[in-house]
Amino acid sequence: MSKAQMLRGLVNQRLTAAAQEICGLFEGTMSEYEEELCSLKEENERQRRLLDAVFNPDVRLQRAGWFSLFITLT
Repeated sequence: MSKAQMLRGLVNQRLTAAAQEICGLFEGTMSEYEEELCSLKEENERQRRLLDAVFNPDVRLQRAGWFSLFITLT
């Protein structure tokens, strides 16, 4: 095997190892981003529900009966 072939083999091994490391780091970063995105979506949904509750309150009024009104007034 000539020195050029040995050098080519060494360069190929190093490049392959570097590419695998880069892919691993990329996958880890993407996983972190996906987790953060999920958390942000949940927080966004929570805040949307709070805004809905503020701008569209669900207030229910009940009429007082004559008896309870009489007792309250006396």
